[in-house]
Amino acid sequence: MNCPDISSRESITRGEATSRRLTKKLRLGPHPSMIVGGHGGVAPTASPAINHIIHNPPSAAPSVFATPNLFLPKEDPRRDALLAIGDSKARAKLPPPVKRPYEKNYHLGEAEIAEMRTLRAENPNKWTRGKLAEEFGTSRFFAGMVAETTAARKEEMQGRLATIKSRWGKIRTNARFERTRRRAGWGGADGQ
Repeated sequence: MNCPDISSRESITRGEATSRRLTKKLRLGPHPSMIVGGHGGVAPTASPAINHIIHNPPSAAPSVFATPNLFLPKEDPRRDALLAIGDSKARAKLPPPVKRPYEKNYHLGEAEIAEMRTLRAENPNKWTRGKLAEEFGTSRFFAGMVAETTAARKEEMQGRLATIKSRWGKIRTNARFERTRRRAGWGGADGQ
């Protein structure tokens, strides 16, 4: 194999061997009108750059109705008009509800709650929270709160969860750990 001499090696320049390098090379800088000190594409002169405000107007003129009340004087008559228009527009622009609105129904008495507890205690594998909620017309949360499962069932479910977690890889385990750590900090528990 012929090896080029040192003098020819110095003249060799490396090309863009990766897409990252090529992207970096092709990345365009800001437009000359956006550079402070640049004068609309004309190279700045020897005089010092003048501080000035760059004005890039929006594509459409702002609407009077888009002016926040915070920027209107208190005696401005537009305040009341904007509040009235804003309320009707806000109601008109709301998307349809995801779940159908409903009234809460407190229809279960002590007898039904006792029956839920006995069913759950007799056969917790058959009478899960979902089955109880469906049978008595309540939410799963309420069924779980009123009729708690047995300790044996809890241990069984913890065992299933441990089996599932044992099959997790390193990435998923770390992701779940980070998620629980972030969630613990939501209430300011992490001191930040």
